[in-house]
Amino acid sequence: MGPSNKAFDDNDIFNPEILKIDERKYLGTFVPNVRILLEDGSVEDLYSLIKEKPTILLLSYYTCEGTCPVRVDNLKKLIQKTSLKDKDFRVLNLSFDKRDTLETLREFKKLHGPFTYHWVFGIIDKKSIHELTESVGFKFFFVERDKTFVHPNVYIFLSPEGRITRYLYGVKPSERDIRIALAESTQNKISLNSVIDLAYLVCFTYDPSRSRYVVNPTLLFGGIGFSALGLVILFALLMNKFPKKEV
Repeated sequence: MGPSNKAFDDNDIFNPEILKIDERKYLGTFVPNVRILLEDGSVEDLYSLIKEKPTILLLSYYTCEGTCPVRVDNLKKLIQKTSLKDKDFRVLNLSFDKRDTLETLREFKKLHGPFTYHWVFGIIDKKSIHELTESVGFKFFFVERDKTFVHPNVYIFLSPEGRITRYLYGVKPSERDIRIALAESTQNKISLNSVIDLAYLVCFTYDPSRSRYVVNPTLLFGGIGFSALGLVILFALLMNKFPKKEV
């Protein structure tokens, strides 16, 4: 029996399986050329913004008090502290919240900037939100009780032609992963993720009261089982490498 398609169960507990992205379905496909309202009030086509350079697409919302600003801040710090140069690629941050405005966009940039001009922030209308998120397999749900969105933590890589080439999960990517993903995007090469990468999508949740990421308790025991298997394999390899000496 496959995972449930319901976002919440009968006890109003969120089902994290629903956030998983079917990479085999979306990798290699093209995102729609949606119209984007920029900070200065001008409107640009998505394709005109990403042409000639690989692009890291961040889907977030500007009033988020959880992982959205963390993903942005961590990527910005990574670029600043390493040999990655954002002049060689573009970062496109778009809101999936139809309530976002240029005012909330500017406030977000003010709180988390400054950004170089290679970072582009924008908002899109309701129809474009649906088209773009559907095209990349990005699912999000509004929790009325908490007045917040539940959504994947993912960096989406696009080729200069608008093709989806890679997904990186989590909120703190490594320089190596970013560099490889950008090179693949430049070459129009697509790459599937491993199970370990997917774990970053569903196994962690942000706890504002503790200002940290905590293991999702609904998946804790499944994670322990997977980790235990890894330890058994590691032990077997070590025993094989260092056989017991005969006396």
